[in-house]
Amino acid sequence: MKEFKPFRLDPANHQLWRTSDEGGLAPVTITAKAFDVLRYLVEHPGRLVSHEELLEALWSGVAVQPEVLKGHVLAIRNALGDDAQRPRYIETHRGRGYRFIADIATPQKTDNHLSSPAAPSLIGRAAQLNMLREALVQTSHGQSKIVFVHGDAGIGKTSLAEAFCSDIATRHVPLSYGRCIEGFGGAEPFYPIIEALSRLIKGANGNKVQDALISLAPSWASQLAGLLSREHRALLQKMAHISARSRMLGEFCELLEALAEDEAFVLLLEDLHWADFSTLDLISAFARRKSAVKLLLIATYRSDELATRGPALKQLVNELLLHKLCESIHLTGLDQHDVAEYVQADDSEESRSFVQLLLHQSSGNPLFLSTILDHLKGTRSISADRGRWKNDVPLSQIRFEIPQTISHVIEAKIASLDDETQRILEAASAVGEVFNPIVPATAAGLSARRFEEVCEALCRTRSFIHRHDMDTLGSGEVVRLYRFNHALLREVLLNRQGPLRLAQSHALIGKELEKSYPSELRAHAAFELAEQFSNAHEWSKGLNYLKIALQTAKRRYAHQDALAILDKADEIARHLPEAERESTLAVLLEDRASIYATNHDPRALQVFNELVQRSEQLRRPDMQARAQLGLAFTLSWGDAAASVAHLENAARLSDAQREPQLKARIRLSSAAWRLWISGWDAELAKICDENLIPLRNGPDRQITAWGLIEYCMICLISSRYRECLETVDANLDILIRHAADRPEFNIFRAIWMAHLGRPWAYTMLGEWGQALKEFDASEALFVGNANRYSICTLETLRGFLYLMAGDFQAIKDICIKLGFYQDKTGHQPAALYTLVLPNEIRHCTLLGGAMEIGLGNLDAGIDILKRLEHDMLEHPVLTDWYWLFVLEWTLANALLQAGDIGQARLHADRMVERSDRTMEVTWRAMAREVRCRVAIEEGHLTLAARLINDALRMTDVMGAPLADWRIHRTAAQVHRLQGDSENAAMHEQLFGRKAQRLLDSLPSGHRLQQSFARFMG
Repeated sequence: MKEFKPFRLDPANHQLWRTSDEGGLAPVTITAKAFDVLRYLVEHPGRLVSHEELLEALWSGVAVQPEVLKGHVLAIRNALGDDAQRPRYIETHRGRGYRFIADIATPQKTDNHLSSPAAPSLIGRAAQLNMLREALVQTSHGQSKIVFVHGDAGIGKTSLAEAFCSDIATRHVPLSYGRCIEGFGGAEPFYPIIEALSRLIKGANGNKVQDALISLAPSWASQLAGLLSREHRALLQKMAHISARSRMLGEFCELLEALAEDEAFVLLLEDLHWADFSTLDLISAFARRKSAVKLLLIATYRSDELATRGPALKQLVNELLLHKLCESIHLTGLDQHDVAEYVQADDSEESRSFVQLLLHQSSGNPLFLSTILDHLKGTRSISADRGRWKNDVPLSQIRFEIPQTISHVIEAKIASLDDETQRILEAASAVGEVFNPIVPATAAGLSARRFEEVCEALCRTRSFIHRHDMDTLGSGEVVRLYRFNHALLREVLLNRQGPLRLAQSHALIGKELEKSYPSELRAHAAFELAEQFSNAHEWSKGLNYLKIALQTAKRRYAHQDALAILDKADEIARHLPEAERESTLAVLLEDRASIYATNHDPRALQVFNELVQRSEQLRRPDMQARAQLGLAFTLSWGDAAASVAHLENAARLSDAQREPQLKARIRLSSAAWRLWISGWDAELAKICDENLIPLRNGPDRQITAWGLIEYCMICLISSRYRECLETVDANLDILIRHAADRPEFNIFRAIWMAHLGRPWAYTMLGEWGQALKEFDASEALFVGNANRYSICTLETLRGFLYLMAGDFQAIKDICIKLGFYQDKTGHQPAALYTLVLPNEIRHCTLLGGAMEIGLGNLDAGIDILKRLEHDMLEHPVLTDWYWLFVLEWTLANALLQAGDIGQARLHADRMVERSDRTMEVTWRAMAREVRCRVAIEEGHLTLAARLINDALRMTDVMGAPLADWRIHRTAAQVHRLQGDSENAAMHEQLFGRKAQRLLDSLPSGHRLQQSFARFMG
C-alpha cells in the first residue's frame, strides 16, 4: 500500500482509495490500465519516467500510440483532481515523459474490509493473482473461462496457482487439480483429467460427482470404476457404454457443465507442456462449446518447453487466443523491488547493492533466487534473521558458485542440443549476457549468418536466449542483439569450457570487437574490450582499455562505475611485469583516492596516506604533492587545523618540480585550499595571484585548466562571482576532453566543484532563476550517481538561497528532508539525504536556526545558533569561517528583532571585524548594514550614516546584488531620520529597483516571488 495524501494506492487489490477527514476509505473509480500507469509512476517517484519506459513496461510487445498514454494520464488527473498547469501529483515534461512529485508513505494497514492479500510467500505476483480473481468473478456470473499461466521453469507458476487456490478455499469454492507427469504424458491419455476426477470422487461431494459420472459420462466412469462405490459400480454395469474418443470428449464437457451449473467450479491442470494429445483435445473441445456455466479452467505450462516438447500445446494456445477463447498470464522474473521484498532489505546503499547482485545472478527467477540464497547461506557468505537476509562478508568477496541442483538441470538441457548449437551458445557466453552474431561467430568457427540463423531458431522457442534490441556497430552495420534468459545459463556454458579454449575464444572475440568499432569509437566498447583481452591474458591491452572506460565513467560523473572499473584494473595490474606493476598500481590508487575524496567517503583518508607512502617509494614528487593536497582536503572535513601541515608539505614538494608551470600549479593549489579551509589570508591570496602568471604562460593547457578550476574557489569567496563562472566554463571542458590523456587530474572533483560553484555563484549574483535551474541540474546529476555528500551540500546551498529570499517554509522542508527534526519526529531521512560529516550537519543546523527565527520562534532559533557558534569556534572544520558570516548576520538580526540591542551589537561588530579580514564585499556590506540598524536603535545616527555610506561605497565598486536592496532600504531610513527627504526618496527608488531585479530573475509564478515580495515588504 502506497499513500500520497489523501489517496492510497493498493496494488494487491488493484484499487485506488481516497481517505476522508474522518479517516475512512472510499474507492476511486479508475480504469485498469490507468491504474497500472499510476502504479508505475508511484513506484518510481521523483524521477522522470519517459514515454518509452512506460510503453515498454506496460504495453511490452504491443504497438501503442503515445496518445493512448496521454489519455490514461488525463484519466489519472481527473481521478486525483490534479491540475496539469499546477500539478500536485504528476508533473508533465512535454515530449519527454512524466514525474510523480507528491510525497509517498507506506501506511500501516488499519482497515479490515479489503479483499484478501496475496499469500505472504507470493512476492511480485499481486497483479497476476488479481487477474485470476477477476476471472473467478466473471465465472461466478456464468461466463466460463480458460486461463493459461506460463513462464520459464522455476518462475512461480505453481506458487501462483497454490496462492489462488488457498485464496478461494476461504470462500469454499469447489476445485480439483491434476498434473501432467514427464514420461507418462504420451502413454496414458487424459492423465491429469483422470487425476482431477479421482480427487473429486474422494472429496466431500463424492456421491454427487459419481451420480453425474454415471448419468452424464459413463465412459469416464468406466475409467474410474475402481474408485466408485459398490452401488455406483452396479449401476455402471447395467449400462451399455461406448468409450470412443469422440464420446468421451462430449461426455466430459457435459460433466463439467453439470458440476459448474449452480456454483463456480475451478479445475487446475499443471505442467501442460507434458500433456498427452487427448487432454489437449479435451481442452479445445470445451473451449469451443462456449458453455454458459460457472467453470474456471486454469492450466500452467513452461514457455521454454513449447517448441521441443509441446508443439501441439503451442498450436492450441495460439488458436484459442486468436479466437478469444482463452486468456494468458505470462510470468516474468521478479524485479528489483520484488527481490528486495523477498530478502526484506532495508533502504541502505549496501542492501540495494546486495539486492542488485541477487537479481543479476538469478535473473529474478524465484526458484533460482531461493536456491542461490540457500547455497550462499551454506558458505556463510550471507545469513537470515527472521526472514531478513543480509551479507556477512563484503559484496566484492561473495563468490557465486552455481548450486548443483540448478547446474544439473541446465546441463541436461544443454546436452540435448546438437553440437553446433552448443558451440554457438558457448562462444556467445564468452561475450557476455548480451551479444550480437558477428563478434562470437569466429570463436564458434562459423559465419556470422549461420550463427544468426541458429540464434533465431533458439529465440523462436525461447530456449536459452531471446531477442534483445537492434544495435548499430561503429562501422554503421545494423545487427540484432540477443540475451541469455538467465545469468546462470551463461555461467554453466562458461564453466563447461576448458581454460585454454576459453582464453582463445576471448582473444578472437576481442579482435572481432576491435574490428566492429573504429579507433575513435572504441571508448563506447572499452570495458567490453578490456574484459575480453584480460580474460585472454593479454593484460596490458586489457588494462589500456580499462583506463579508457575509467575516463568515460569520470566524464559522466559515474563514481560507482569508476570504482568497479578500478577494482577490475587492480586485479589486472597485478599480472603485469614487475617493472611496470608498482607504478601502475600507484596511479590506480590515486584514481581511487580522488573518487573517495569527491564523495567525501571516509576511506579517502586511508588511501591518501597509502598514496603518500607509495609515491615517496617511487620517487614521484608530483604524485606525492597531489597526495598531500588530497590528505589535507580529507582531514579538513573534521579538523581544519590538522589539514594545514599537509598543505604546507605540498607547497614544499613543489620545489622538487622542474617545470615552472607544474610548480606554480602545486603552489597555487596549496594556497587556495588553505584559504578555502581556514579563511582569508592576504599573503596566501598573494601567492595565488603570483603563481597565476607562470600557470597561464606555461605550455601545458591542461595544467593551466586544472589550476584555474581551483582558482575559481578564490573568486567565489572574494566577490568575483562572474569571473568564477567564466573560468569554470572556459576550463572544465578542456579537462573533460583530455581526461583519458591525463589521469592525474581529478576530473570528479573538478565536476563536483563546478556543479556546486555554479548555483552558488548565480545565487550571489542575484540571478536566482538561473541558480534554481543549476540546482535542479546538479541535483539530478548527483542523485543519478548516488553522491550523498554532494546532494546534502546542494540542499543546504539551496536553503541559503531561500534564506536570502525569505522563504522559511521552504527551508523547513529542506531541514525535514535532511533529518534535522528526526529526534523529535522519528522521521528518518532517505539514505541519499542523510547528513554525516560535521560541516554538512552544521550547514543544516544553521538553516534550522534561521528557519525557526523566520517562522517566529525567536528564542528557539537564537538558542540553536548560539550553540552552533560555540561549536564552530571551538572546533572549526572546512569553510566554517565563511558560514560564520551567515550565522552572525542571522543572530544580529534576530536579536535586534527581539529587542536585545546589546547582544545584537556584539554579533554585528563580530561580523564587521571578521568580514573585514576578507575581500568578500557582499558580507562586508551586509555586516555594515545590520550594524547600521543597531546604531539607529541606539540613536547614534552619525555612526549609522557612516556605516551605511561605507556599505554603499563598497557595493558601488564591486556590486553585491544580495546586499544592494537591503543597503538602499536602510539608507533611506537613515536619511529620513536625518530629515533629508530627497536622498531618502532616491534610496527608496533604488531599493525598489534592486529588489525588483531579484524578483524579475525568478520564473513567473514561482513561490519565491511571493515569499520575497512579503520578505522585503
